[in-house]
Amino acid sequence: MKTKAPPPITHLAGRAALPLLEAYFEFNHLKQLYRQGWLRVGVPPERCESVGEHSLGVALLCLFLAESWFPEADAFKTVRIALLHDLGEARVGDITPHDGVSPAQKHVLERKAVEQILGKLPRGAEYLALWDEYEQGSSFEARLVRQVDRLEMGLQACVYEHQGLGDLSQFFTSAQKVLETPQLQALFAELQALRPAGSAEPGA
Repeated sequence: MKTKAPPPITHLAGRAALPLLEAYFEFNHLKQLYRQGWLRVGVPPERCESVGEHSLGVALLCLFLAESWFPEADAFKTVRIALLHDLGEARVGDITPHDGVSPAQKHVLERKAVEQILGKLPRGAEYLALWDEYEQGSSFEARLVRQVDRLEMGLQACVYEHQGLGDLSQFFTSAQKVLETPQLQALFAELQALRPAGSAEPGA
């Protein structure tokens, strides 16, 4: 698992810290952790986004979409889920489909990590329940975040293509497969039209 630096939580080894500070040192690793899929297709480390940067993009998109495109969504809940959805990666890393880890095993590893990171916080159980909701897709908000997670990947792929980092059609294909709502499908079609000349045609 390629990272910019070791997990910051290692600096607290053997030291007592307030739960909130300890949680910060845990999730700060999302800033050190590269999105491994980009590295796999040749995006150089100095250009590669971190998981923390991706999570910010997802949270902002969720805020804008929930408040303006999906009035039936609870915007606050949507953003809370978005902020929490990648938290387990702070301990287990950014596991991709190419790593030979089954979805069930990945879920077990990440849930244990989230439980450990949040366990000491006053509302830790509440946050863990939101993370579970995301994993299970058991609410409209959770399903919306799951779609926006992939949409943000497509948006980042479009940025990388414009920066000359290759044809990233596989990421558009992956994103398109999970978009269920007409609003997000229409938005994705607009995104496809913004790809640089020479990229694969939409649906290719």
